[in-house]
Amino acid sequence: MPRRLRNWVDNSCYHITHRCEDKNFYFKFKKYRDKYRHFLFEGQKRYKVDILNFVVTSNHVHILVVAGIGSNISKCIQFAHSRIAQVYNQEKGFESSFWNGRFHATRIEDGNHLSRCLFYIDFNMVRAGVVKHPSEWEHGGYHEIIHDKARYRIVNVERLMRCLKMANASVEDLRNWYSRTLTDMLQKEQLKREAFWSEAFAVGSKGWLSKAAEESGLKQYHFYENENTEYILGKNNTKNLKRCF
Repeated sequence: MPRRLRNWVDNSCYHITHRCEDKNFYFKFKKYRDKYRHFLFEGQKRYKVDILNFVVTSNHVHILVVAGIGSNISKCIQFAHSRIAQVYNQEKGFESSFWNGRFHATRIEDGNHLSRCLFYIDFNMVRAGVVKHPSEWEHGGYHEIIHDKARYRIVNVERLMRCLKMANASVEDLRNWYSRTLTDMLQKEQLKREAFWSEAFAVGSKGWLSKAAEESGLKQYHFYENENTEYILGKNNTKNLKRCF
């Protein structure tokens, strides 16, 4: 059966997830996480996409992204992922696949839902027990949101603020809110895995989800709700979301 083509929507936010083949720890060494980050930097410049957050773990990646031309997101991801696969296989002398199939894209509604996805990405390595705070993991967007980074910046903080509906706030306001919320979530241990962020077709309010399905050409789908979070899955997806990132 042919794969369904992705219908990207311009100026819409997407949460991209991609795991290494067979859950192999190809990003175990910092060297390859650095290389991947560099290719992501090149890709977002080349294809004019705005990255809002990201994390490179030992065996998979998360990227929160938006683009004026939605289809450029796919071009950016394909560029970065093919380049790291090529470099890794050349250096290791491998011929096997680096990535497990295609990457997954979940469309995220701006505002509150986007902020929740933002923090879900930040806490990935905390959930895994590798670090106690996002600041302790070098290869994530936390450092670029909190601190000014002059060179090779990936996260577009100004675009992030607009997507969070904080366009009238200052960068300092964003950083204060971001830091307070991270601390509060850690104290309340609001860190559990929620697979719908990585498996759903879209996450948002019910009215927005219906519009998102129509805009993307998704004609057959199901609504689901998980602790006051609504999302949709295509008809061929299963409600039992097994892959937790």
